[in-house]
Amino acid sequence: MRPIKIFINNFTTTWKQPRWRWALLFALISDILGFVFTFTPPAYWMIDVVTVIVLFVVIGFKWALLPALVVEAIPGLQLFPAWTLVVLALAGTKNKNELPS
Repeated sequence: MRPIKIFINNFTTTWKQPRWRWALLFALISDILGFVFTFTPPAYWMIDVVTVIVLFVVIGFKWALLPALVVEAIPGLQLFPAWTLVVLALAGTKNKNELPS
């Protein structure tokens, strides 16, 4: 299969689980709040810490979440929607064999 077709197939299979929908919702809210609080670094950092903890609880420990936390901590890159893109990427690359029935 072609990589894009595999990605879409994995994403649609993973998307059926409510925990992935919740993870995407939290990631979207975090990116929006991060954009709003760009000029208040302590609030912005708190949003990122809470986001990574919530995502660890919702989808489990994933190594890809840690680089996203680093990207969010770098000034200027915080306007990039890292949380949303990481959750979408994780959902699309999730192996069907790892999903519970």
